[in-house]
Amino acid sequence: MAATEKREDMISIARELSGVPMCDDYEKMISGMLYNPLLPRLVEARHRCRILTNDYNNLDPRTVAAEDISDVRFELLKKLVGRVGEGTFVEPPFRPDYGCNVVIGRDCFINWNMTILDTSLVIIGDRVQIASEVRIYSATHETSVLSRRKFVEYGHPVKIGDDCWIGGGVIILPGVTIGEGCTIGAGSVVTKDIPPFSVAVGNPCKVRKTIQSAEEEEKDPNNPYRNMVREL
Repeated sequence: MAATEKREDMISIARELSGVPMCDDYEKMISGMLYNPLLPRLVEARHRCRILTNDYNNLDPRTVAAEDISDVRFELLKKLVGRVGEGTFVEPPFRPDYGCNVVIGRDCFINWNMTILDTSLVIIGDRVQIASEVRIYSATHETSVLSRRKFVEYGHPVKIGDDCWIGGGVIILPGVTIGEGCTIGAGSVVTKDIPPFSVAVGNPCKVRKTIQSAEEEEKDPNNPYRNMVREL
């Protein structure tokens, strides 16, 4: 269901992002209110995203040394998304809608063919691993046929916590929050919030078990990963 008033929490985050087309209609859009995506400022914002996406996805790897490719891609990614943390790498092709509404934390890895419809904000935490063919949809429509004839739609934010692993082909629907430390099994359709430190799978995605936090694992003498050193 569409919101009836603006969300200052979302607007406050958006003010700190790069490339946002800040205006009344944009504030309505990221707040989950009904809006018209064909308004000129929003069309221009998507056009900007298409240009930057083309630059990112069509970088010829033959023109860049292997040891430099991460840095080159990172500079392009900083122009494409609203904010991204150091150490993050996104394999092309990567297809956001606005781009400016995407926040990605540090030390993340996102594999091929990620699609993000970032009508509202899509916030991805630190050290998140995302497999190929994942879809994140913050955009949606009313079931009213007339509303679609009138070109109105809305969206709700999606949040993925730190240290999550999202399996191949997962679809995440509008308004979903996935708590930190979760594993979402391949092919799942996430329709509702997933609590932290859960292993969840299925359509609709459901929690199958809970797991320890990284801090709890560090204290567990039987954990085989405690003494492993991360290789560079």
